[in-house]
Amino acid sequence: MENEIIQLPTLERYIEKYPEDAEKWLEFIKEDVGIENPENPEIVRQRGPLDDDLLKFYKEFHNTRADNPIDNHSDGCLFCKKSWESTVDIPKSTLLCGHSYHTICTFIDQYADDRIICPVEGCTVNSWDYVRTIIRDKEVTVRRAENILLDSYVKRHDFKEDLKELKGAIRGVSSSHNSVLKLAANKKNELIHRHIFAINQIQREINDSVTLVRNSEEMKLYNTKIKNYRKKASSMFRKYHVSFRDLYRRELIRAPWRLRWVLERHRSPFSFYRFGFRLRVGKKIWKDPLEVPEAPEASLES
Repeated sequence: MENEIIQLPTLERYIEKYPEDAEKWLEFIKEDVGIENPENPEIVRQRGPLDDDLLKFYKEFHNTRADNPIDNHSDGCLFCKKSWESTVDIPKSTLLCGHSYHTICTFIDQYADDRIICPVEGCTVNSWDYVRTIIRDKEVTVRRAENILLDSYVKRHDFKEDLKELKGAIRGVSSSHNSVLKLAANKKNELIHRHIFAINQIQREINDSVTLVRNSEEMKLYNTKIKNYRKKASSMFRKYHVSFRDLYRRELIRAPWRLRWVLERHRSPFSFYRFGFRLRVGKKIWKDPLEVPEAPEASLES
């Protein structure tokens, strides 16, 4: 199965001659190649706890600036600007274009951008595009080999019988499924028909309530204060280059998460969908939110 999962024309001729081996080849493709089953224990590597010393070492390396930044890829790593002479203990990796960098720097760049772009001026080789193309081509080859093997099943009598029974089982499920859907739709329509006047009355009152809130003095005052905030926030950002998020992360200002959603992300202040409610199947009986609980009767002794 090496070299493009065995030459496909050769595989096709082999399966035509030995159709009973199709299952073994298909099992090999799905398990040994590892594309179909990513949870194969031979493929998934065990992830142990972090080595504190190793983590500390690479943290210090990553967070330390180069004393004498280099500007040529032959002198050092262009990601961190540190020379090869000053980082002899740091592992190196070579991209597909032939340019070398620190392995940790390459991983960090890939993590940040989800790609591997060589920073050498004039280099147009994107290693990630090559890797992606190789993987995609391998997947296509595997799928073509699977199709050859699966096509061989169609010629077998036992497969045809099993497939016929499976189709019959699917038709049975489909028929019952459609019957249940039709019954549920009919019952829902009957329910709406019985309560259509009450439903429309609730819908009209919801729309009227939303209009009342939108045109209220409270909403006008809120919009005015929002404009004042936007103006002040923009002024501070231009003057100090700090945003609401920067100040909040440093705990220089405080705000609940609902308000941050508006101030930080510039989202719409209110969602009028809150006026709506759903009558869910299985939900307990609704309670009146405006009902005042009865006070307990006073004791005779008191």
